[in-house]
Amino acid sequence: MQVIKEAITNKQTLMVCYKGLPRIIEAHVYGVNSAGQEFVRGYQIGGTSCTDEIGWKLLDIRKIQVVTVIPDQHFAKPRSGYVRHDPVITTVYAQV
Repeated sequence: MQVIKEAITNKQTLMVCYKGLPRIIEAHVYGVNSAGQEFVRGYQIGGTSCTDEIGWKLLDIRKIQVVTVIPDQHFAKPRSGYVRHDPVITTVYAQV
């Protein structure tokens, strides 16, 4: 998804509807795993999830219904705990 790539490049915060629930995330890496499935790893800073926890999430692109850039909301640097060479995402399309 082009909007995710651009958000990562520009360090913009995203609102995603994932499995029917709204989440606010700082996307850090987007790409595919060894089976060719697309994923985005991001830090959830708000919204709702099945566990209601903020923190690191691995989102399956097939389960995202809507992606929107939140205007004028950026993050300055990668979150603590960010692993640049994510072991799940073997081919990277964009990363912080």
